[in-house]
Amino acid sequence: MSISRRNLLSASALLLAGPGALLRAAGAKPAGGGPLVLCWNENPYGPSPAARAAVSQSIAEGCRYPADEEIAALGAAIAAQEGLSVDHVVTGTGSGELLCALGLLYGRDGGEIIAARPTYDELPHYAQRSGAALKLVAVDAQLRHDLPAMHAAVSPATRAVYLCNPNNPTGTALPAAQIREFIRGLPPAVTTIVDEAYMDFVAAGATGSVADLVTTEQRVVVLRTFSKIHGMAGIRCGYALAPKEIAATLAAARMTSPNLFAVRAARASLADVDFLADCRRRILASRARITAELGNLKLRYAEPHGNFVFFDTGMPLARFTGLMRERNILVGRLFPPFDTWCRITIGTEPEVGEFLQALRAIRASA
Repeated sequence: MSISRRNLLSASALLLAGPGALLRAAGAKPAGGGPLVLCWNENPYGPSPAARAAVSQSIAEGCRYPADEEIAALGAAIAAQEGLSVDHVVTGTGSGELLCALGLLYGRDGGEIIAARPTYDELPHYAQRSGAALKLVAVDAQLRHDLPAMHAAVSPATRAVYLCNPNNPTGTALPAAQIREFIRGLPPAVTTIVDEAYMDFVAAGATGSVADLVTTEQRVVVLRTFSKIHGMAGIRCGYALAPKEIAATLAAARMTSPNLFAVRAARASLADVDFLADCRRRILASRARITAELGNLKLRYAEPHGNFVFFDTGMPLARFTGLMRERNILVGRLFPPFDTWCRITIGTEPEVGEFLQALRAIRASA
């Protein structure tokens, strides 16, 4: 495949024009008439200009492994951002790899892990396949983690509790103070795994990170990812913050080595603060636009703090997804027991407009 000089110059101009131009370009519909994909919680505005440039400039070195110094530099950059020493940081091929490794570490040989239902299932499912005894606790009436019920579920066999905050797929968030109190009330041997993949989209004052707890005596692991606000879902990079002993054990359990593009793009993206702030602003504005329309249509929704909204369609989900597919829009899958609820990813402004137009048409014909 050849690239014309004009196309090359156009791409370079976008990279140099800053976040605004790139975000506007991301709003264009893909060529070829493909479906509008609003089902995977992807950030349609990333990677940032700096991350794209880092990947582009590294193509010729794709035959090389990333140098140990580069991997160390990424860990140091993450540590500096988090205000921690580097021995609290573990990088991985997406936070998913680290979630699977934690599921293996705490679930093997029948170890008991407690999680919400529904929640992000990568850790629970992997742990169960590795022999874990999984104990699922239903979310409360507000579709948030039911911390009292989860605490009551703890037994002498419990090795870890998994909290996704904000939660996926519900989008709800618990105040950090409640999570801290919950952790303090756990037996000393139980590790709390807090998945903060969507923390960058939280409404002001709703919650906060508990990453500072990794420097205390409490057994806490916090997960973060470059797949969401950084828009690097297809590049695969994430990290964990943990007490030094747990961090060392987790690092030894990783299943892959980092790839060159992820290491360089992640480090570049961390510094591209203007682009990240613009992404957040646009996604939160579109989220408010969606919830306002859901209110107008009298459709119930969970209070959202991610880059998606979980709402009651008022009909079996299979029917709703079929009606959306007829309009060339792909929306979220089923999350039992919420068989009429849909998780809709927040796309670009034009994509949100297209989804809302389809939603109004479906409601009008229901």
